[in-house]
Amino acid sequence: MAVDIGDTLNLGGGKTIGSIPEYATLFPILSIILKNIYVIAAIILFIMIFVGGLGMIINAGNAEKQKQSSKTLGSAVLGFVIMFLSYWLIKIIEIITGTSIITL
Repeated sequence: MAVDIGDTLNLGGGKTIGSIPEYATLFPILSIILKNIYVIAAIILFIMIFVGGLGMIINAGNAEKQKQSSKTLGSAVLGFVIMFLSYWLIKIIEIITGTSIITL
């Protein structure tokens, strides 16, 4: 199954806003960057939860290493909360300003 990503990654040509090309404005570029940051952060979050949970299971007898795994899980949860709040902060800014920062 082939996926056509030509339109997604094309920053040149196409629509214009007045006489300014769409890619010259900040929001389309910011939207692309933010979407990629969320995907990368989600992958890192998944890996941290997996490693922390696996570490807690494997190191059940060693209190020091289990504490370290617990810190990894705590950091992952904190990262998730920060990611969740940043997404909703962006959505609130979109509502207040009437612009579309993250487009799907």
